[in-house]
Amino acid sequence: MSEATVETQNKISFLRIIKAIGPAIVVASVVLGPGSILSNSKVGASYGYDMIWVLGLASLFMALTVFLAAVLGISYEKSPFTEIADRLGRPFAIVIGLVFFLITSCFQFTNNLAIVDVVNIAIGSNAEGVMAQYGSLIVIVLVNLGLVWALYGSSAPYQFIEKLMMLMVGIMLVGFVVNLVVVWPPIDEVARGFIPQMPSGSDIVMLVGMFGTTFSIAGAFYQIYGVREKKWTRDDLANGIVDSIAGIMVLGGISFVIMVTSATVLRGSDVSSITDVAKQLNPLIGPRAEVMFCVGLAAGAFSSLLVNALIGGTALSDSLGLPASVNDGPVKMFTVAGLAVGMIAAIIINWLQWSSVNLIVTAQALTVVGVPLLAFAMLYLAIHLPPSRLKVPSCMIATCSMIIAVVISGRMVMILFEKLTG
Repeated sequence: MSEATVETQNKISFLRIIKAIGPAIVVASVVLGPGSILSNSKVGASYGYDMIWVLGLASLFMALTVFLAAVLGISYEKSPFTEIADRLGRPFAIVIGLVFFLITSCFQFTNNLAIVDVVNIAIGSNAEGVMAQYGSLIVIVLVNLGLVWALYGSSAPYQFIEKLMMLMVGIMLVGFVVNLVVVWPPIDEVARGFIPQMPSGSDIVMLVGMFGTTFSIAGAFYQIYGVREKKWTRDDLANGIVDSIAGIMVLGGISFVIMVTSATVLRGSDVSSITDVAKQLNPLIGPRAEVMFCVGLAAGAFSSLLVNALIGGTALSDSLGLPASVNDGPVKMFTVAGLAVGMIAAIIINWLQWSSVNLIVTAQALTVVGVPLLAFAMLYLAIHLPPSRLKVPSCMIATCSMIIAVVISGRMVMILFEKLTG
């Protein structure tokens, strides 16, 4: 074989890998939202490097579940909720789709509030005039209008969203990795964090919470639609493997960078909000650290804002028996509705200084029901896969996902109980 032939094959192989990456990056972009960034920062500040192994385990299960979703997406001719409706009835499909949509809509406001936080930090206390009073509100309105334009203004919206999410993930990488390089943590201590250490008492809740911010059933479920948007078939299974590994490596990698940076700089600090993290980085590392953190946070909030609404809009449209592609009007309409709900809620909460507790409690209550329902839907679809070598491992992965979903819901029940009785 000539050197030219080998070089050509290497190029083709590399291009195939690049082409395969996409749907799982979209999944990673929604999981890497403000909630995940804050959770990883809190864990690092509270427990140092001790829970790195939990992040690694969560990333592994997320990669497996995303791959399962890719298998489901290429194995069924019909969309997931159409398959469920055909077997279990349309009402059951509608219930899952509606709960799915409500969960994403309720949590949308947190993505908007994260953008508000970034704007407020950027403006600072010296701002005057209109920007001081309305700057953050103007920005979130413009951001949401820009996302609506992205949906309706592109002839190939999914491909546009995919490229946009890759850009946002790249910005997140730059924003967070710069700070990690500046602090340069002790390698031996970081390495010890990969050795499992079982926490006790209240630490168990933190462990489950760590899992819940990285292992997202809702995000993984959208992978089914992602591979359908790419028009992948069984012949593209290798693409699904590459995509799942690449996407979740990005998810786990960025989460790792955030946690390790926080463990190195903020160990023992009281971190209760994103603003706390940004402000505490400033005196410890310098103003550049705060800027880079805000750049990463803004990219995370922006990417999560769009994809979160898209996930809810797609699920609701599909469950109602309407078209389930981002190119179709119903999906765009429900996605815009999700964006509008989150934006309006954030404006009201920020402008009138209202508490967001009730909305968070509502979203968490819906999560208690919705997460196991989605896991059940994936398990049901895995069980009814056509006979193949993938059926048994798919059912095993789906069963593990179901168990994890129930555990996460149990944690939500504990949180809700504390809030309602506290």
